[in-house]
Amino acid sequence: MRLEPLFRIAYTKVLVPVDCTPLSQRTLLEAARLMVPLTGAQMTLLATVPHTEGTSPEMDTIRQARWRHAEQALDQSRKFLRDYGYYVRTRIQVADDAAHALIVEAQENHYDLIVIGSHFNHTDEPCAPSEADKLLAALPMPVIVVDSRMK
Repeated sequence: MRLEPLFRIAYTKVLVPVDCTPLSQRTLLEAARLMVPLTGAQMTLLATVPHTEGTSPEMDTIRQARWRHAEQALDQSRKFLRDYGYYVRTRIQVADDAAHALIVEAQENHYDLIVIGSHFNHTDEPCAPSEADKLLAALPMPVIVVDSRMK
């Protein structure tokens, strides 16, 4: 009996939340390294836009600016990945809680892997769980956390 090397394992359906930060780009690069660009494999990039209440012209301007920012982040990431042969889907969700939006997306669409970035800082209590800790506890599929402190 012969064991196959682990590096042949390829994730074919990967979810990566993105924005325009350097951490997001680093997370995207790590996700691309884990996913072999096979025919039929896909990476979904998820941007979250906070809900904006009200219908005034000022609120419409804010809403449109947030949406454009999310589209720009997704377009930049999609172009980067397509140059390397990856099939990329993009989604924008309107949600006040980005972590909850990620959990819902992951559960509804049955991803093989989630790749998230983390700053590994706790702003409240020193022992309080971070957003990454909460996601790790809530998601039923493998989650890779990319450390923003990596060089």
